[in-house]
Amino acid sequence: MRRIWADNLRCIVVLLVVIYHCFYIFNSVGVFGGLGPFNEKQPVDMIEYALYPWFMALLFLLAGISAKWSLDKRSSKEFFRGRSLKLLVPSTLGLFVLYWIVGYFNAIAGGGIEGLQELPGLVRYLIFAASGIGPLWFIQLLWFYSLILISIRALDKEGKFNYLVSRAFGSNVAVFIFVLFFAAFCYAGTILTNYEAPLMGLYRIPFYIVPFLFGYFFFSSDAFLERLRAFGPYGLGLFLLMAVLYTLRWYPECYTSAAVQQHWTTVVFASLGSICLLSAALRYLDRPIPFLTSFLVPRSYGIYLLHYLPLVVFAYYMKQFTDLSPEQIYPILLVSVPIVSIALYDVLRHIPVIRWLVLGMKNSSK
Repeated sequence: MRRIWADNLRCIVVLLVVIYHCFYIFNSVGVFGGLGPFNEKQPVDMIEYALYPWFMALLFLLAGISAKWSLDKRSSKEFFRGRSLKLLVPSTLGLFVLYWIVGYFNAIAGGGIEGLQELPGLVRYLIFAASGIGPLWFIQLLWFYSLILISIRALDKEGKFNYLVSRAFGSNVAVFIFVLFFAAFCYAGTILTNYEAPLMGLYRIPFYIVPFLFGYFFFSSDAFLERLRAFGPYGLGLFLLMAVLYTLRWYPECYTSAAVQQHWTTVVFASLGSICLLSAALRYLDRPIPFLTSFLVPRSYGIYLLHYLPLVVFAYYMKQFTDLSPEQIYPILLVSVPIVSIALYDVLRHIPVIRWLVLGMKNSSK
């Protein structure tokens, strides 16, 4: 049985990822990648500060919770086989089918396309494929975490740990202490992350594994979730307050730098902010919501996989070859990118082999 609140929340976070990328791609605060800013100072970049610290942490948290529910119904072998199809195939083989186009436009935006012209076409294609990962880093890391999870789970085949967890959250005091432990582990994870190493600042392996494993072992507990549900009316208000204070504190410093990411304010916003939104979702999203639940939720994974392709193409051509102002470009992207992503998904999922390679979906005879 699916948990409606989790599906609704995951879909909303994916849409926020799309919104974030629509602004990030023109960021003026020194975040790596993108197509360059319109102006030296862009107050619209403040939106990125309100989103970046927590949204991927929350997605990993939800992934850990979902992994627990999935493994309650199937064997570790079945779970890992399913994860490999859905996560590993699109983020590896899919790069050579579709996502290499993202790498091509990344090379154009970075000014390195001219230096590749002397290379053979096959070599250029391989370079584009390797650099076309974009948002697919999330599913690559999620597959790796799933492998670690299965190894850890094998140490407790009888599920005694889960039984102890279900007995631990007998009071609000216990929940509060747990939240402190969660924040402390998140802080340890971000301290262990080398933000200066290539790609490490993006993958942040020691940090993101914390919400994933906590999601599996703790947040999936019905006893904990029921305690958290009661906090819902306060969770959303506290989250909004943290978002405003955090943005005012750090804008316009580069929010992906080690100085910002390893600061206690970022850890509090990422960990406590995720819990606040989880509590709000339990309280307000645990029901079918027109259009969101029926239409967007089944397509949310496809939106995540595919949105960066139309985004980078549209953003590049509008910025380089039109006279559109930023005030016009941003709304166009915010509307067109989700629509085109959904259209791509609905087309590709009906094409045999392509649906397997690009979307990680089983081939169907229909």
